[in-house]
Amino acid sequence: MNREIETILTASEGRYLTKAEQSVFREWSARLDARFAAIDELQAKEEVIVRQTIGDVFKAYPDFEKRMRGARESCNRDLTLVLRYCGQALLRQDLDYLEDSLLSWMATILRGVGFAPDFVRDTYRTLGKHAGRELSPHNAELLRPFIDLCVERLAGEQEEKSAS
Repeated sequence: MNREIETILTASEGRYLTKAEQSVFREWSARLDARFAAIDELQAKEEVIVRQTIGDVFKAYPDFEKRMRGARESCNRDLTLVLRYCGQALLRQDLDYLEDSLLSWMATILRGVGFAPDFVRDTYRTLGKHAGRELSPHNAELLRPFIDLCVERLAGEQEEKSAS
């Protein structure tokens, strides 16, 4: 659930929502149909976005498939998972959901497996590029902040910034 909505619901237990709180709900729900449309389009284009991303990444890193057993299947699984969680976060309009439910865990796994930050960054930027090409401009723009967070978090840029 959207953090702001969740906070309002928790704070309003045992009372009615204020006009300001109602306004937040109305604003959030007014864009719900657009978010559902974006998710529907993302679902319809998921396979082609993932396939094109894998193709580009394997061209840019030709020895990756040779060095990692099951690389194509793993990339397909991970990219699909990321798109689906981005879709859920888009629906909720909640970057924290994406961070908490997928990215912190996945970033740890990618670092533990030994993927170079540049490779991860390139992979998820490429995913964003293909999503931007395949989706309508409006839907691509709705998805963009979620993909951008994936690039930042999965490549470890957030940790790099806090360490400096």
